Amino acid sequence: MASCTFMVPDKNASGDNLYGSIICNQAYIDYFWNTYGFSGNKNYWDDGFGWEDPCNTNLPLARAFNACYLLTYSAEDYSNESWSSPILNWGRRYVRNNIDDLRSLCGDGSAIARSYSGFFVDDRVELYLGFFYSKDVPGRAETLIHEARHQGGKSHNANFPAGSVFGGGKSGADSNWGYEGAWMYGALYLWWFYAAGARTTSAMRERARQRGNLVIDNAFATHPGFSI
Repeated sequence: MASCTFMVPDKNASGDNLYGSIICNQAYIDYFWNTYGFSGNKNYWDDGFGWEDPCNTNLPLARAFNACYLLTYSAEDYSNESWSSPILNWGRRYVRNNIDDLRSLCGDGSAIARSYSGFFVDDRVELYLGFFYSKDVPGRAETLIHEARHQGGKSHNANFPAGSVFGGGKSGADSNWGYEGAWMYGALYLWWFYAAGARTTSAMRERARQRGNLVIDNAFATHPGFSI
């Protein structure tokens, strides 16, 4: 971590104070560590990334745990993980089933996160500083859903539309909503969190709505034709 340079943004606005006041409980820490792909990767989460101080929401690990809490408990009936329920219920199951190697790295600033999988590849998801410090807690949960979709075998299949904030004309978009790619999964999760998220605040739900609309407006080659 000594080689990383970062600034901690407003933790009230990002939701880190809200969720950070809850996750500092050994039962939660143990559950998240052993459930969401952290386990076995201590070398990627120590040395300043937070393994020694998992309650410190200035550091990456606690900020990742905040996203795990949101994923786990935001459905009113969170114990129901049925695939026939909204993604707010089964999103955590999907992440749990598809990400078993989650690593924290500085990154070079070109990406929030990256998913690696395939033949002769160490299947993994890498989270970079932008994940921890440019995204709020709902946005981090969205990223975990997004990367889990890649780990589940769904890659991007189109270029971003002209004028996209993600880089018009560059690869990395999904062709349309019906492709059911990583952008669709992330936006759908944010939509349900906005509509029915529990154990949160109206401010966090509104931030999810704003992020969801940003994705809808910018991450599909063919606009879905609706907004949240």
